[in-house]
Amino acid sequence: MKRDGYYFHFKGKNAETFVHELAQKSFLTDWCYLNPKLPDGKELCDLLVVYDNIAIIWQIKSLKLRVDGKYKKQDVGKNIRQILGANRSLFGIKIPVDLENPRRGKEKFNPSQITETYLISTLIGEDEDYSTFVEKADGHVIHVFTRDFVQIVLNELDTIKDFIGYLREKENLLFRDNKITLIGGEKELLAYYLLNERSFKELKKSDHLVIDEGSWVHLQRKTEYKAKKKADEISYGWDEIINRAHTGGDQYEKVARELARTSRFERRILSKTFYEAHVLAHNTVTVPIFRRMMPFIGVTYCFLFFDDPEPREIRKAMLGNMCFVARGLYRKNKLVVGIATEMRLAPSCSYDFLLLEIPKWTEELQKKMEEVQKEARIFLNPKEKKVHEDEYPKD
Repeated sequence: MKRDGYYFHFKGKNAETFVHELAQKSFLTDWCYLNPKLPDGKELCDLLVVYDNIAIIWQIKSLKLRVDGKYKKQDVGKNIRQILGANRSLFGIKIPVDLENPRRGKEKFNPSQITETYLISTLIGEDEDYSTFVEKADGHVIHVFTRDFVQIVLNELDTIKDFIGYLREKENLLFRDNKITLIGGEKELLAYYLLNERSFKELKKSDHLVIDEGSWVHLQRKTEYKAKKKADEISYGWDEIINRAHTGGDQYEKVARELARTSRFERRILSKTFYEAHVLAHNTVTVPIFRRMMPFIGVTYCFLFFDDPEPREIRKAMLGNMCFVARGLYRKNKLVVGIATEMRLAPSCSYDFLLLEIPKWTEELQKKMEEVQKEARIFLNPKEKKVHEDEYPKD
């Protein structure tokens, strides 16, 4: 479950390649579209991330500093104009745009599904001594990432939920029109955000903010931060499970999207629970099946470990019954996600996935669920175990 070397560095890569690789690591291949084109063949933007109701438009430029240590204003302005043009094409003029990536193939961009849009101008080159971390133009907020910061933020907030959470909170802070001075770059603002429970609540009370250099270094030196990084290693096993969701076919994109909805901390909990259950299944010799159910935030996860030869129809049916029973046992969660694999831990294994969504649970469904539960002997006497996990372990 552990994934080594998950921190990406810029060295040896050109600007677009570097950001593309970082984005695919953080947002996964399914929702990253590199260099999408307009109908006339012109490039819309350098990178478009579309996940659920969220769109992130990236424009990436490699710039050189002038002798005074600053970028040419026209080069910075051009990047801003290009990103505003892409946003206008997608949501203003609504030009039909075809999207394509290696996982999903070709599809049409649907602007009506998007309710949140973020614009990011990434300037890859030597960082300026003092630079803006945001621009406002045509009523839009454009996040300006430097080479230094894009490496930090996409390695630190490497899930859709974590990354968007920061952008959303940052924009809420900026909408107050308070003056913000960052000494040391945006990483200092990110450090404040992480050190204060991912919130700028206290900063919103001030009209003029000065965030001094040193917060980022202070964060990295904290024992709790180092313990978090160590504890998060197992969470990348969940990323691998998300990538495996597509072995079942195109219809599994919805499953992958649900699995990817989680934060890095939530993935740590889920991955640890799945791995511990798999170890128990591996060591079970008295029965040929092992189940684990985990009610989570709005979703109930079902893990099934069972050896069934191809085409695995028995295992799929068992997973379906298990998810149906779980929906009735935890009625507050309208969504159930099921994952099935072999009993034995091995270098390679197969997976089956299932997404069950029943918005309204009726007495008729409850009766049917109880019949399935009794007949298949699924969670007749479930044993509950409460666990506690700190995002920043103190030990």
